[in-house]
Amino acid sequence: MIRLARVDPLGPLAAAASLVVFLAHGFDGILSRDLALYSYGAQQAADGVPPYVSVLNRAGPLAHLVPSLGVLGARLVGIDELFGMRLLMLILSVAIVWLVYVYVRDLLSSRPAGLAAAAVLLLAQGFVGYATGGPREKTALLLFLLCALWALLKQRWALAGIFVALATLTWQPVLTAACVTALVSMTALRGRALLGAVTRYAVGGLGTAAVFLIGFALAGALDEFLDGFFLINLQYTYQTGLQEVLDENLEAVQDGYGPGFWVIVVGIAAIVMIALVRLVSEFQRRAPADMAVVAAGAGCLTGLIWSFRAFNGWPDAFILLPFAAAGIGALLEAIRTRMSARTGLALMAAWCVLALGVSLENSIATRDHRLIEQRASVSDVLRVAGPDATVLSVGAPQPLVLDHRTNPVRHQMFLTGLGQYVDDTYPGGLIGLAGWIEAEEPTFITADHPTWYAWLRPTLEGEYVLVGEAPDWTWFVHRSVGEDMISELQATTGLETTPGLS
Repeated sequence: MIRLARVDPLGPLAAAASLVVFLAHGFDGILSRDLALYSYGAQQAADGVPPYVSVLNRAGPLAHLVPSLGVLGARLVGIDELFGMRLLMLILSVAIVWLVYVYVRDLLSSRPAGLAAAAVLLLAQGFVGYATGGPREKTALLLFLLCALWALLKQRWALAGIFVALATLTWQPVLTAACVTALVSMTALRGRALLGAVTRYAVGGLGTAAVFLIGFALAGALDEFLDGFFLINLQYTYQTGLQEVLDENLEAVQDGYGPGFWVIVVGIAAIVMIALVRLVSEFQRRAPADMAVVAAGAGCLTGLIWSFRAFNGWPDAFILLPFAAAGIGALLEAIRTRMSARTGLALMAAWCVLALGVSLENSIATRDHRLIEQRASVSDVLRVAGPDATVLSVGAPQPLVLDHRTNPVRHQMFLTGLGQYVDDTYPGGLIGLAGWIEAEEPTFITADHPTWYAWLRPTLEGEYVLVGEAPDWTWFVHRSVGEDMISELQATTGLETTPGLS
């Protein structure tokens, strides 16, 4: 039994502060396409349909399986399923802030540094947004990555391998940075100790991966798993790099992290520089504590280099957040140790109070209520259409999630290489899929950007009528419903005429 006197009170304090910031942001943030994709996959997983079978996706299976726990919990207590998933993300996000405190505290042997690092996450606007506005796979990724970093710090190699595997099974690009961090951490060992660490790490990671492979094989979904997890990413996916994103859309990245953007940039630079200093000054001695800091810098640098190869938007920088937080903690700790004890603690306290105040103000300022509009749109449109209406999603799973419906086909996403995969593997390719949709005649087609899908355009123009828009998607209804219902739907959505697709 753990005595309360032995519990570090600053960890719960950081968690409580984060809870206040998260709750201030509210649970009614817009359900975007990507958030709806993971929500839909989670609902389907809770229904017993394996990831990749329910919807084609290139992320890891845990991106759907983790939020499915929120769905199951919501069904158990009788609350809304999306709210259940967002409540789960809130719990995970609070745990992440606590874990950052523990990791950096132990990494730098400083409780003030741990608290300063935890404050960095609250300044990251996107992290706060996902805490109550998810689900997004990046939240679970951060949780598993931090558990792996802590396990490496404590030289619990098998446990570290397990958590690295779980992080990779959530979002594959984390593997390189996590493995580099592990390998550098192990350089503090010699001989049999090093061999034992590598062996336990490999067994933990490969054993965890094997469990998932066996699970998909038993579910009869191994081919779908191999395609979604490996093949599509290796052969079909094309992505922009960080430099291209910064050149063309720097404002979007800055908006994604809000007041934390430059803090994170400074933190990344700080942990890399501090790691280099430790490496040069302590290379011969290679003490575990020093190599842990070097490992954090190496992991951060590896993640940064990967980002220049593949970076689709600000959420992809989440793998850098623990390292950036450690960098700020280390930087402030270095400054603190050069001051008197009282002045140094005052500096740390001032930073934490400032970060909390800015975070809370930003959380309230960016509070979003568009989910209410989305729910109303789904309710109103489907009420007019009646209980027998069917819905097919093309890049717009939100109505499926909000009304808990199943898409008639597992293909919903067609961007950045997924469309080419469908074209190569679906009978007749994308044109064949369009033909199937035309023959199936779903009552509604929902699309995020209809003009992006040239292969679907003839079907939409020939068989469907645009009847309105909701936040983040467009409604099309089949012409067979008749002019009266079309007019009623357009009136319901506020669309009085029938514009084209342009």
